[in-house]
Amino acid sequence: MCDSVTPAPQASTENDQSRVRATPVGQGKIFKYRIWDVTQKFLYLHNSELVAGYLQGSNAALEEKIYWVPNRAADRMKFPVILGIQEGTRCLSTVLTGASPTLQLEDTNITTLYKDGENATRFTFFRSYKDQVWTSFESAAHPGWFLCTSSQSNEPISLTQHPGPSHIVDFYFQPS
Repeated sequence: MCDSVTPAPQASTENDQSRVRATPVGQGKIFKYRIWDVTQKFLYLHNSELVAGYLQGSNAALEEKIYWVPNRAADRMKFPVILGIQEGTRCLSTVLTGASPTLQLEDTNITTLYKDGENATRFTFFRSYKDQVWTSFESAAHPGWFLCTSSQSNEPISLTQHPGPSHIVDFYFQPS
């Protein structure tokens, strides 16, 4: 862990959506956000894996922006979102591997998933707020499993059923 961490930008609220650069997609928009966990680890690609680490100085350019669209076929009260990176051309999905789901990056366009509705469930996460500041993302396909980072830096993001100090599920989510 770094001795000196640059303070992170302020977290978003749902009202921030009006300030986001968005592209029309049918009836929806693609939103571009920054995401980092509550320990100040940002997401970046390493060997085709999405990992979370402390990005400072010249490494800050490695930060992956998150692109998201709502999944209008899922329960709107749970704020369902489809998450992607690289301009929305690679999307996060949850796939059952053995007894537990795993997180994967799939080469599929977020605009295609947006139009798939119910077929996009494995790409859908329910976004919820905690203390009006932090956001968590629960898998729609695997209830009770949350997007998480490790307590260690430069580890792949994954899913957990057991949030805590070693599996961080709280994120700041801010328009980019």
